[in-house]
Amino acid sequence: MRNVSVAEREYALNNAVASVEIEGYNVSEYEKKMCMDVLNGNMTAEQFIQKMLER
Repeated sequence: MRNVSVAEREYALNNAVASVEIEGYNVSEYEKKMCMDVLNGNMTAEQFIQKMLER
């Protein structure tokens, strides 16, 4: 499996956020940061879900 650059991860996240926002939802900067933490390997998906449920 090839390494994905930070720029590619940011591009993918921005596309996902745009898609969600087109549907009428809002993604906060905090939520975007947490998503990047998952994509960068600094947080697991399970930790992300737990933090979102706590909000």
